[in-house]
Amino acid sequence: MENLLFSYLAAVIFTFLFMSLMWFWGKYRDNYAVIDVGWGLVIAGIASILVCFGRGNGFAKLAVLIPVWIWALRLSGFLYFTRIRTNHPEDKRYAGFRKDYGEKVHQKMFTNVFLLQGFLALLLSFPFYFAAQWNLFPNSGAIGPNGYLMVFLGWVLFVLGVVGETISDRDLHRFVADPKNKGKVCNVGLWKYSRHPNYFFEWIIWVGIGIIPILSAPMAILSLLTPLFMFVLLRFVSGVPFAEKYSLLSKGDLFREYQRTTNAFFPWFSK
Repeated sequence: MENLLFSYLAAVIFTFLFMSLMWFWGKYRDNYAVIDVGWGLVIAGIASILVCFGRGNGFAKLAVLIPVWIWALRLSGFLYFTRIRTNHPEDKRYAGFRKDYGEKVHQKMFTNVFLLQGFLALLLSFPFYFAAQWNLFPNSGAIGPNGYLMVFLGWVLFVLGVVGETISDRDLHRFVADPKNKGKVCNVGLWKYSRHPNYFFEWIIWVGIGIIPILSAPMAILSLLTPLFMFVLLRFVSGVPFAEKYSLLSKGDLFREYQRTTNAFFPWFSK
Protein backbone atom coordinates (compact mmCIF):
# COMPACT_ATOMS: atom_id res chain seq x y z
CA MET A 1 0.00 0.00 0.00
CA GLU A 2 2.84 2.37 0.86
CA ASN A 3 4.43 1.74 -2.53
CA LEU A 4 1.10 2.38 -4.25
CA LEU A 5 0.51 5.68 -2.46
CA PHE A 6 4.07 6.88 -3.06
CA SER A 7 4.03 6.04 -6.77
CA TYR A 8 0.66 7.74 -7.34
CA LEU A 9 1.73 10.78 -5.34
CA ALA A 10 4.78 11.08 -7.60
CA ALA A 11 2.53 10.67 -10.66
CA VAL A 12 0.15 13.38 -9.44
CA ILE A 13 3.00 15.83 -8.81
CA PHE A 14 4.48 15.10 -12.23
CA THR A 15 1.07 15.57 -13.89
CA PHE A 16 0.49 18.93 -12.21
CA LEU A 17 3.94 20.24 -13.14
CA PHE A 18 3.79 18.93 -16.70
CA MET A 19 0.33 20.36 -17.36
CA SER A 20 1.42 23.69 -15.87
CA LEU A 21 4.32 23.82 -18.33
CA MET A 22 1.98 22.95 -21.22
CA TRP A 23 -0.37 25.75 -20.13
CA PHE A 24 2.50 28.27 -20.10
CA TRP A 25 3.52 27.08 -23.55
CA GLY A 26 -0.04 27.47 -24.85
CA LYS A 27 -0.38 30.92 -23.34
CA TYR A 28 2.98 31.99 -24.80
CA ARG A 29 2.03 30.77 -28.29
CA ASP A 30 -1.54 32.05 -27.90
CA ASN A 31 -2.65 28.58 -28.96
CA TYR A 32 -4.05 26.27 -26.31
CA ALA A 33 -4.23 23.39 -28.77
CA VAL A 34 -0.77 22.48 -27.46
CA ILE A 35 -2.66 20.47 -24.84
CA ASP A 36 -3.34 17.87 -27.56
CA VAL A 37 0.43 17.45 -27.96
CA GLY A 38 0.80 17.07 -24.20
CA TRP A 39 -2.00 14.49 -23.83
CA GLY A 40 0.04 11.54 -25.06
CA LEU A 41 3.22 12.64 -23.32
CA VAL A 42 1.61 13.09 -19.89
CA ILE A 43 0.10 9.58 -20.07
CA ALA A 44 3.47 8.09 -21.06
CA GLY A 45 5.11 10.03 -18.22
CA ILE A 46 2.59 8.73 -15.68
CA ALA A 47 3.14 5.20 -16.96
CA SER A 48 6.91 5.56 -16.61
CA ILE A 49 6.65 6.79 -13.01
CA LEU A 50 4.30 4.00 -11.91
CA VAL A 51 6.44 1.38 -13.60
CA CYS A 52 9.63 2.83 -12.09
CA PHE A 53 8.32 2.38 -8.54
CA GLY A 54 6.88 -1.10 -9.17
CA ARG A 55 8.37 -4.32 -7.86
CA GLY A 56 7.81 -6.30 -11.06
CA ASN A 57 10.51 -7.42 -13.46
CA GLY A 58 11.77 -5.73 -16.62
CA PHE A 59 9.80 -7.93 -19.04
CA ALA A 60 6.45 -6.89 -17.55
CA LYS A 61 7.39 -3.23 -17.37
CA LEU A 62 8.59 -3.09 -20.97
CA ALA A 63 5.45 -4.95 -22.10
CA VAL A 64 3.40 -1.81 -21.36
CA LEU A 65 6.01 0.96 -21.53
CA ILE A 66 7.09 0.26 -25.10
CA PRO A 67 3.56 0.46 -26.60
CA VAL A 68 2.50 3.51 -24.57
CA TRP A 69 5.63 5.45 -25.59
CA ILE A 70 5.21 4.45 -29.25
CA TRP A 71 1.60 5.67 -29.07
CA ALA A 72 2.54 8.90 -27.29
CA LEU A 73 5.41 9.86 -29.58
CA ARG A 74 3.41 9.08 -32.73
CA LEU A 75 0.36 11.04 -31.58
CA SER A 76 2.20 14.01 -30.08
CA GLY A 77 4.67 14.17 -32.95
CA PHE A 78 1.92 14.11 -35.57
CA LEU A 79 -0.03 16.88 -33.83
CA TYR A 80 3.05 19.00 -33.23
CA PHE A 81 4.32 18.87 -36.82
CA THR A 82 0.88 19.29 -38.45
CA ARG A 83 -0.81 21.72 -36.03
CA ILE A 84 1.65 23.59 -33.82
CA ARG A 85 4.87 23.91 -35.80
CA THR A 86 2.93 24.97 -38.91
CA ASN A 87 1.08 27.68 -36.91
CA HIS A 88 -2.24 26.05 -37.72
CA PRO A 89 -5.16 28.10 -36.35
CA GLU A 90 -6.26 27.12 -32.86
CA ASP A 91 -8.63 24.16 -32.79
CA LYS A 92 -12.29 25.19 -32.86
CA ARG A 93 -12.89 23.55 -29.49
CA TYR A 94 -10.43 25.85 -27.76
CA ALA A 95 -11.55 28.87 -29.76
CA GLY A 96 -15.05 28.12 -28.46
CA PHE A 97 -13.75 27.89 -24.90
CA ARG A 98 -12.14 31.31 -25.28
CA LYS A 99 -15.52 32.84 -26.07
CA ASP A 100 -17.22 31.01 -23.21
CA TYR A 101 -14.58 31.86 -20.61
CA GLY A 102 -14.33 35.56 -21.47
CA GLU A 103 -11.98 37.55 -19.25
CA LYS A 104 -11.08 34.46 -17.19
CA VAL A 105 -9.93 32.54 -20.24
CA HIS A 106 -6.39 31.82 -19.03
CA GLN A 107 -7.46 30.80 -15.53
CA LYS A 108 -10.25 28.54 -16.75
CA MET A 109 -8.11 27.04 -19.50
CA PHE A 110 -5.68 26.00 -16.79
CA THR A 111 -8.27 24.45 -14.47
CA ASN A 112 -11.01 23.29 -16.86
CA VAL A 113 -8.83 22.03 -19.70
CA PHE A 114 -5.21 21.40 -18.72
CA LEU A 115 -5.67 20.17 -15.15
CA LEU A 116 -8.83 18.28 -16.10
CA GLN A 117 -7.00 16.41 -18.84
CA GLY A 118 -4.22 15.64 -16.39
CA PHE A 119 -6.78 14.13 -14.02
CA LEU A 120 -8.28 12.08 -16.85
CA ALA A 121 -4.79 10.84 -17.78
CA LEU A 122 -4.35 9.55 -14.21
CA LEU A 123 -7.59 7.59 -14.55
CA LEU A 124 -6.06 5.65 -17.44
CA SER A 125 -3.20 4.29 -15.34
CA PHE A 126 -4.56 0.88 -14.25
CA PRO A 127 -2.58 -1.26 -16.74
CA PHE A 128 0.67 0.46 -15.82
CA TYR A 129 0.24 -0.10 -12.10
CA PHE A 130 -0.55 -3.80 -12.45
CA ALA A 131 2.25 -4.38 -14.96
CA ALA A 132 4.62 -2.65 -12.53
CA GLN A 133 3.91 -5.35 -9.90
CA TRP A 134 4.12 -8.27 -12.36
CA ASN A 135 6.82 -10.91 -12.79
CA LEU A 136 6.48 -11.88 -16.42
CA PHE A 137 8.88 -14.49 -17.76
CA PRO A 138 9.00 -15.38 -21.46
CA ASN A 139 9.81 -19.04 -20.68
CA SER A 140 6.83 -19.60 -18.35
CA GLY A 141 4.38 -20.55 -21.08
CA ALA A 142 1.39 -18.80 -22.58
CA ILE A 143 -1.24 -19.34 -19.88
CA GLY A 144 -1.13 -18.44 -16.21
CA PRO A 145 -0.22 -15.45 -14.05
CA ASN A 146 3.26 -15.22 -15.55
CA GLY A 147 2.24 -16.23 -19.08
CA TYR A 148 2.69 -14.20 -22.23
CA LEU A 149 -0.61 -14.91 -24.03
CA MET A 150 -2.27 -11.59 -23.18
CA VAL A 151 0.95 -9.72 -23.91
CA PHE A 152 0.93 -11.20 -27.41
CA LEU A 153 -2.78 -10.45 -27.97
CA GLY A 154 -2.41 -6.96 -26.53
CA TRP A 155 0.47 -6.17 -28.83
CA VAL A 156 -1.45 -7.47 -31.86
CA LEU A 157 -4.33 -5.12 -31.07
CA PHE A 158 -1.92 -2.29 -30.33
CA VAL A 159 -0.18 -2.63 -33.70
CA LEU A 160 -3.53 -2.88 -35.48
CA GLY A 161 -4.68 0.30 -33.73
CA VAL A 162 -1.50 2.25 -34.52
CA VAL A 163 -1.60 1.25 -38.20
CA GLY A 164 -5.31 2.07 -38.48
CA GLU A 165 -4.98 5.42 -36.74
CA THR A 166 -1.95 6.35 -38.83
CA ILE A 167 -3.81 5.57 -42.06
CA SER A 168 -6.86 7.51 -40.85
CA ASP A 169 -4.80 10.57 -39.93
CA ARG A 170 -2.90 10.45 -43.22
CA ASP A 171 -6.07 10.20 -45.33
CA LEU A 172 -7.75 13.08 -43.47
CA HIS A 173 -4.63 15.27 -43.64
CA ARG A 174 -4.30 14.73 -47.40
CA PHE A 175 -8.02 15.33 -47.97
CA VAL A 176 -8.06 18.61 -46.04
CA ALA A 177 -4.81 19.79 -47.66
CA ASP A 178 -6.28 19.47 -51.18
CA PRO A 179 -7.97 22.80 -52.15
CA LYS A 180 -10.42 20.85 -54.33
CA ASN A 181 -11.98 19.36 -51.21
CA LYS A 182 -12.80 22.64 -49.48
CA GLY A 183 -16.29 22.45 -47.99
CA LYS A 184 -16.54 18.70 -48.65
CA VAL A 185 -16.83 15.83 -46.17
CA CYS A 186 -13.92 13.42 -45.96
CA ASN A 187 -15.40 10.03 -46.91
CA VAL A 188 -12.40 8.33 -48.49
CA GLY A 189 -10.36 5.37 -47.28
CA LEU A 190 -11.29 4.32 -43.75
CA TRP A 191 -13.53 7.39 -43.45
CA LYS A 192 -15.91 5.63 -45.83
CA TYR A 193 -16.67 3.04 -43.14
CA SER A 194 -16.64 5.19 -40.00
CA ARG A 195 -17.14 8.90 -39.37
CA HIS A 196 -14.30 8.73 -36.84
CA PRO A 197 -11.93 5.86 -37.70
CA ASN A 198 -9.09 7.69 -35.94
CA TYR A 199 -11.02 7.55 -32.65
CA PHE A 200 -11.99 3.92 -33.22
CA PHE A 201 -8.39 2.81 -33.73
CA GLU A 202 -7.30 4.99 -30.80
CA TRP A 203 -9.68 2.90 -28.71
CA ILE A 204 -8.28 -0.35 -30.17
CA ILE A 205 -4.82 0.79 -29.03
CA TRP A 206 -6.12 1.11 -25.47
CA VAL A 207 -7.92 -2.22 -25.60
CA GLY A 208 -4.55 -3.74 -26.48
CA ILE A 209 -2.69 -1.96 -23.67
CA GLY A 210 -5.49 -2.68 -21.20
CA ILE A 211 -5.54 -6.46 -21.67
CA ILE A 212 -1.76 -6.97 -21.35
CA PRO A 213 -1.62 -7.42 -17.54
CA ILE A 214 -5.13 -8.77 -16.82
CA LEU A 215 -3.92 -12.32 -15.97
CA SER A 216 -1.13 -11.10 -13.70
CA ALA A 217 -3.32 -10.97 -10.56
CA PRO A 218 -7.03 -11.32 -9.66
CA MET A 219 -7.42 -7.55 -9.23
CA ALA A 220 -5.71 -6.88 -12.57
CA ILE A 221 -9.06 -7.28 -14.30
CA LEU A 222 -9.47 -3.62 -13.33
CA SER A 223 -7.12 -2.84 -16.22
CA LEU A 224 -10.15 -3.22 -18.47
CA LEU A 225 -11.57 -0.06 -16.92
CA THR A 226 -8.97 1.86 -18.95
CA PRO A 227 -10.30 0.92 -22.44
CA LEU A 228 -13.87 1.24 -21.11
CA PHE A 229 -13.17 4.75 -19.87
CA MET A 230 -11.39 5.63 -23.13
CA PHE A 231 -14.43 4.43 -25.11
CA VAL A 232 -16.79 6.64 -23.09
CA LEU A 233 -14.40 9.58 -23.43
CA LEU A 234 -13.97 9.24 -27.20
CA ARG A 235 -17.52 8.26 -28.12
CA PHE A 236 -19.61 10.37 -25.76
CA VAL A 237 -17.52 13.15 -24.18
CA SER A 238 -14.57 14.83 -25.87
CA GLY A 239 -14.14 12.96 -29.14
CA VAL A 240 -17.09 12.32 -31.41
CA PRO A 241 -19.53 14.93 -29.95
CA PHE A 242 -17.09 17.86 -30.33
CA ALA A 243 -15.97 16.82 -33.80
CA GLU A 244 -19.54 16.35 -35.05
CA LYS A 245 -20.70 19.64 -33.55
CA TYR A 246 -18.20 21.65 -35.58
CA SER A 247 -18.59 19.50 -38.69
CA LEU A 248 -22.32 20.22 -38.69
CA LEU A 249 -21.62 23.94 -38.35
CA SER A 250 -19.15 23.97 -41.24
CA LYS A 251 -20.58 21.29 -43.57
CA GLY A 252 -24.34 21.42 -42.82
CA ASP A 253 -26.48 19.09 -44.93
CA LEU A 254 -23.44 17.40 -46.45
CA PHE A 255 -22.41 16.16 -43.04
CA ARG A 256 -25.99 15.24 -42.10
CA GLU A 257 -26.08 12.96 -45.14
CA TYR A 258 -22.74 11.51 -44.06
CA GLN A 259 -24.21 10.88 -40.60
CA ARG A 260 -27.18 9.11 -42.18
CA THR A 261 -25.09 6.72 -44.26
CA THR A 262 -21.99 6.09 -42.13
CA ASN A 263 -21.51 4.65 -38.63
CA ALA A 264 -20.24 7.11 -36.04
CA PHE A 265 -17.59 4.92 -34.38
CA PHE A 266 -17.41 1.24 -35.25
CA PRO A 267 -16.45 0.72 -38.93
CA TRP A 268 -19.08 -0.85 -41.13
CA PHE A 269 -20.34 -0.65 -44.70
CA SER A 270 -22.26 2.44 -45.78
CA LYS A 271 -26.02 2.29 -45.41
